[in-house]
Amino acid sequence: MGSIAATNIFGTVGGIIMGLLISLGLISAISSMIWTGPRVTQAMGEDMGILKFLSIKNKNDVPHVSIYLQYCIVVLLVLTSTFDSVINYIGFILSLSSLLTVFGIFVLRYKQPALERPYKTWGYPITPIIFLVIVSWMICFVIKGKPFVSLAGAATLAVGLILYYINESVTKTKNILE
Repeated sequence: MGSIAATNIFGTVGGIIMGLLISLGLISAISSMIWTGPRVTQAMGEDMGILKFLSIKNKNDVPHVSIYLQYCIVVLLVLTSTFDSVINYIGFILSLSSLLTVFGIFVLRYKQPALERPYKTWGYPITPIIFLVIVSWMICFVIKGKPFVSLAGAATLAVGLILYYINESVTKTKNILE
């Protein structure tokens, strides 16, 4: 879309340049995800007992199980979805996660008002409220325009939440038995 818009605004050469810039941006984003994604998954394996297999490394200290898992997820997305669907799916998940994280500021201040806060949220409570309103609008827009993609994103987060609670139950049970 960016290339098409640039072609209409700047002509054919401008469209080609914009297409190249978008491609470079995507390549750098993919490169960073290849490096960081498996390490995040590895850290999840280290933190959550039921996902411990994700923290397995090979002799070169590479989290190969996490890399293979990420590879399988990517192949599944590529084979079953369009580029637009994948972008909307990821955007929905990231937006919802951001919304819940910022909402957590209010929950934490309510539940633990005396907690020391080395970092203050600038413009609190106005800036987080503005953020929550804008992100909520974006999420509603995606839900209305792409309901299946939104449902898939919500299902993905629900699976993560279920795994979290299963892990907590297993950990509590293990602590009781010890």
